[in-house]
Amino acid sequence: MSNSVIIENANAFLDFEKNKVQTLSLDQLRRTHKENDVYGNPLKGVYHYELIERLSNLASDHNYNVEIYDMFAAQNKDRNTPGVVILPQVEQQMGEKAVEAHILRRVFTNIRLKDFDDDTYTTNLAVAFHQGGIQVGFGNMVKICHNQCMLNADHYISTYSEKGQGRGFGSTIEEIYAKVNEWLTNSERSLMNERARIERMKSITLAAEQIFIIIGMLTAIRVKCDSHIKEIRENRQYPLNSSQINQFTEMLLKKQYDNERISVWDLYNTATELYKADSADIPSLLPQNRAMVSFLTEQFSI
Repeated sequence: MSNSVIIENANAFLDFEKNKVQTLSLDQLRRTHKENDVYGNPLKGVYHYELIERLSNLASDHNYNVEIYDMFAAQNKDRNTPGVVILPQVEQQMGEKAVEAHILRRVFTNIRLKDFDDDTYTTNLAVAFHQGGIQVGFGNMVKICHNQCMLNADHYISTYSEKGQGRGFGSTIEEIYAKVNEWLTNSERSLMNERARIERMKSITLAAEQIFIIIGMLTAIRVKCDSHIKEIRENRQYPLNSSQINQFTEMLLKKQYDNERISVWDLYNTATELYKADSADIPSLLPQNRAMVSFLTEQFSI
């Protein structure tokens, strides 16, 4: 179920304090206030809308049929660098909640490539722009629910070091463009390999006991990652946080009640329901997704 709020007035946003996640258009994103460094350059090396436009144009240059599938902006709880800032002086000129009065620091976009569509899947570039940096992922997406698949670990790149990667990890903006261009060049083979992998996941059926063991293992991973006890603490990205594990368990139990048969694909697709910008923290979406794929690969050799 989506928790995002659709903005009907193109000239004004709703109150981000009341509606922490809102959908918007690329045109609205272009019109928001540009955040610069002391030299007048984009704070992250590129404006969010420029990043999305450049990646969309890269796909178009490969003759793909491209559209902005989803775009979300989100507020967060950081008082020092909130996801959304409103400039009162601009509001005075442009009106209350005017698009132009907003600085948006937390944006997630799905760029859809329609060329490999079938009845179930489409293709997607997932772009996260936030206070920590920039992340981009590429792969299949489940059409009906917009669930991103991150089945190829190499189809992910970011501008900053993340949990478990150590210092010095991170790519420049130009390296991101080059890597995405590489993905697009080899897209057909990699996407078909992913879909074959999905079919293998669907073929592996799990007994109820196995499902409970998986839930227990995911809980233990989360506890170790968040623990203050150095002897058990692990520096890695967990697939699900505490709240997500509760939701994941409930959804799986419901699926089991409805269908009896649960596959590895059901496990993964249930998790991807939780990796969405309108219901989870944007910087964690793609890393958690990759972490779940890594976990399932270790357990089932998918």
